[in-house]
Amino acid sequence: MIKIMKEWVGPFAILLLKRIRVQHHRLSLSKTIYFNFKCLPFRQACKLPIFIYHNTSIYRIGKIEIKSKEIFQGMIQWGKLGYKSSGKGKICNNGKIEFEGPVFWWGGCILENNGTMVFKGYTQIGEGTLILIRDYLEIGRYTRIGFLSFFMDSDDHFTVNMENQKVARNKAPIIIGKYNWIANKTVIKKNTKIPDYTIVASSNTLLSKDYTENGEFCVLGGIPAKVIAKGIRRIYNYKAEAEINDYFKHNPDCKYLQLDLPQESLEKYCIDNALHF
Repeated sequence: MIKIMKEWVGPFAILLLKRIRVQHHRLSLSKTIYFNFKCLPFRQACKLPIFIYHNTSIYRIGKIEIKSKEIFQGMIQWGKLGYKSSGKGKICNNGKIEFEGPVFWWGGCILENNGTMVFKGYTQIGEGTLILIRDYLEIGRYTRIGFLSFFMDSDDHFTVNMENQKVARNKAPIIIGKYNWIANKTVIKKNTKIPDYTIVASSNTLLSKDYTENGEFCVLGGIPAKVIAKGIRRIYNYKAEAEINDYFKHNPDCKYLQLDLPQESLEKYCIDNALHF
């Protein structure tokens, strides 16, 4: 692949690719170039918006669309190794994936898609997460998914009711709202709908129904999941987090930091300066 690039675009492009490789450790240039030019229009592919790392195997690319107003290099990253990463990531897309903004997949994630997946952008998916989609998955903006989580919108097989002989549909969409914070090892099954600003607080939580009637700013946990708190939201503002960390560091006996903000300023305080990844 590098030899072909030399013949096509010359030494300047090769220097640029080598610079990208140095800046992004364990990035596979051959997989990255192949993936972008295989699935994207030429004008988009030239920007290399999708990075594929060495530990990610590509089985099938399928249909991939980037519907973002701004398209830039490395806005979608697949398989970057972190300290919790183990095993190889896999991409097997027999369906359609739409990206409306940046998405970051940590190492060891496995994706098998035979339906439609929509990522609204600025989503981060933790190490070792397994996503098996047969119907439809939508994940809202700025949602964070903990490592070793599991998404599956189908039962794969059918069952029959022995009394009335009815066979139920075995798949249904999964809809995740924006600014969700999902704990590690969470299991999300078909029919799951989670409203905006929801926190799934405990590991091994099982979600399998519509939770939108609970409203925003709820905390879910348990098997099956239930509401364990209301009126709670995550602070995405990294500058505010640094100040809060500093406060508790210098006040080890304090359990709480009392904010004194007007209610209309709380939204800005929580989401300003949110990190993309």
